[in-house]
Amino acid sequence: MSMTARDKGFASVISLLIASTSTLAMADEGPTFNAKAATGLRFYTEDGLYSGQSSSGAELFVELGLDGHFNAGNGKITFSFDGLLEETDTRNLFNIGELHFSQSFGNWDILAGFHTENWGVAESRSIVNVMNPIDRSNPTENDQLLGTPMVNLNLHTNAGTFSAYALLGFIEPHFGDGDEARFRSPVEFASRRANFEEGDDRHVDYALRYSHNFNVGNGALDVSASYFNGTSREAVTLPGCANTNGGDIFESVCNAVNDAIAAAYDAGIADNIGDADDFFDFLGENLTDDIATLISTIPIVGLVPYYQKIEQVGLTAVYSNNDLQLRFEGIYREAQGDDFFAAVVGGDYTFTGIGGGAGDLTVALEYLYDDRAANQPLTLFEDDIFLGLNYRFNNARDTSITFGMFHDLDSQAQLFNAGVSTRLSDSIRLDVNASHVSVDSFNDPLAFIKDDTFVEFKFTAFF
Repeated sequence: MSMTARDKGFASVISLLIASTSTLAMADEGPTFNAKAATGLRFYTEDGLYSGQSSSGAELFVELGLDGHFNAGNGKITFSFDGLLEETDTRNLFNIGELHFSQSFGNWDILAGFHTENWGVAESRSIVNVMNPIDRSNPTENDQLLGTPMVNLNLHTNAGTFSAYALLGFIEPHFGDGDEARFRSPVEFASRRANFEEGDDRHVDYALRYSHNFNVGNGALDVSASYFNGTSREAVTLPGCANTNGGDIFESVCNAVNDAIAAAYDAGIADNIGDADDFFDFLGENLTDDIATLISTIPIVGLVPYYQKIEQVGLTAVYSNNDLQLRFEGIYREAQGDDFFAAVVGGDYTFTGIGGGAGDLTVALEYLYDDRAANQPLTLFEDDIFLGLNYRFNNARDTSITFGMFHDLDSQAQLFNAGVSTRLSDSIRLDVNASHVSVDSFNDPLAFIKDDTFVEFKFTAFF
């Protein structure tokens, strides 16, 4: 997780945590600590398409996690840390998911510190989550939210829960770093050179949310509405200077080029670049594997993340009735003079006692829509159907099999994910996961990771 000098709010958060722990007083319930350690191998079936990428074969990785809580005065300190170390050092990550103080005052409660707030309800991809950055080192997997420092105040009433959030620091999304990284574009993604619409003198971001549940017929309806005003945790990728090629150009020149490109973007030079579909249609007709490989050898040019000031309104709804669940997740966002709408709609049904046995099969079907312009952050899913299957054996080993497929209705590109999980003992779990992309040409953004098919074996020990 990358933290920059812009994260001026961290000091106030940490000071509050230190002040709360100074009044530490253990109650009847003692502290809780849980730990896990995992190791595994990820086998890539093909050589990387781009210059410097790893060859086919196995890459070793290690994951560590620690979470728990303990009482502090009349409140509680909650913590959750997780990290990943990989053989190629390209997916390395340390995430402070939770490190906060919380306390209740009747119908009120307050939280201050690092926190992960998940508002999403969709099975395929969440679009309503806007406060936490995402681990984007593997875009084919479900989005992992990263902790961010905030203060959260909630009021619980019979009419629903009213929440307010002040985000006190900015944590950038995590991207695969280095030439060896899989799941990347042909040119380097220079996350260390990020630019912000608000510049270095950023303001506190804030959000508001309302949530409530209702009885509807024989089922239950959960709804929420949210509003966010601040810096987007999704980056626009602008072309620019990624590195100085060993000193061939000065660092100051590199920064000046990127600042000029960001200023041009602010001025609206990218507003008329056309529809994203037109851009990928052009790539589908003209870009080949050889050309993509050649582009990846360019030493200086790369993609520079640019974080906009946005306003976003979100809405979620989940209706549950026995084994049926219907879901909606939608957003309307304004940024840089543009606006767009995105939504995920669908649901799932659970078939119990399949074949007279103890197993349950959940079948999920969702439609993903996104009409953002090409000058906004790239999305992989703008007109897609998702099919998901989850079979739980309901046995003593907690065995399950999952399968997910995204199908692009425009480009016909497909993304497949599959996994098997089972306990080998009370404290050891085995997970086997696989991912594959199927595309005909570069007419879809998934084409840039089409050679990154993998099968992964992971053993996790719980303590």
